[in-house]
Amino acid sequence: MQIELHKKFPKRKVEMLNKILNYLNEYRVVAKADLIGVRASQIQELRRKLRDKVTFIVAKNTIFRKAAEKTSKKNLVNFANALKGPSIFLFTNISPFSLTILLNKSKVRVAAKGGDIATNDIVVPAGNTGLPPGPVISEFSKFKIPTKIESGSIWISSDTVVAKKGEVIPSELASLLSRLGIKPIEAGLSLNLAYEDGEVFTSEDLTIDLESVKEDLRLSVQQALSLAINAAYLTPDTASQILAKAYFNALALAVEAEYPEKETLLNALKIAYVRALVLAEKANFKFEETKS
Repeated sequence: MQIELHKKFPKRKVEMLNKILNYLNEYRVVAKADLIGVRASQIQELRRKLRDKVTFIVAKNTIFRKAAEKTSKKNLVNFANALKGPSIFLFTNISPFSLTILLNKSKVRVAAKGGDIATNDIVVPAGNTGLPPGPVISEFSKFKIPTKIESGSIWISSDTVVAKKGEVIPSELASLLSRLGIKPIEAGLSLNLAYEDGEVFTSEDLTIDLESVKEDLRLSVQQALSLAINAAYLTPDTASQILAKAYFNALALAVEAEYPEKETLLNALKIAYVRALVLAEKANFKFEETKS
């Protein structure tokens, strides 16, 4: 569906509206990420990396809402009404969860700017900075970074945390980190809303702890395997363990029944010997107790 040009609407807005409508018809999934704190270079890099999988559009939320109203897609208007803040829209045919993982893997480290928020603890490592002695030493002192002069350059004596995760990075610290070649900011896009086949997903829905998922799957496999073995459910994975369990159960039964067979008698003698030792120890204890 194409919207015709109208005197009320600027040409560029109508063109953007039609572009969004085309993408909504072409792709099953549309997701939204915030543009706050995102640099143009990051968007260009993501477009380059994901050009075969994802289409990116920066558009106003109001224009997207108008496009959503023109489609018959279930719940798309609810998705559009939940949009807040400056947005970049991602159109794709991969699931929102796969898209989240893909974006997380595509994040890069960039130099800090004054006012940036530390995405992790920022550590200045020990070693040779390559910087000559001079006024810069006072900057190290300001951020409590221990230094020494050696072989004509400044050395950092020990690893030093200069900013904790979530703290604002001062301009002076950002400048120092840049001189040291440290890129402390993890940059990239994070989805905060997504739509697929009538379902709307929030950022909480899209947060995936892969290590936790792996551990849950590992535990589920172990429990399923144990259940299948105990239920004697034969599969290529359980057959050997079921047979081993049956063998040891049969051997234990034969030993208890004193079945006259070489392996059975050997195990029966071992058990009898151990029981005799235990009985002798108990009898001796009772004898000593009676004697005293």
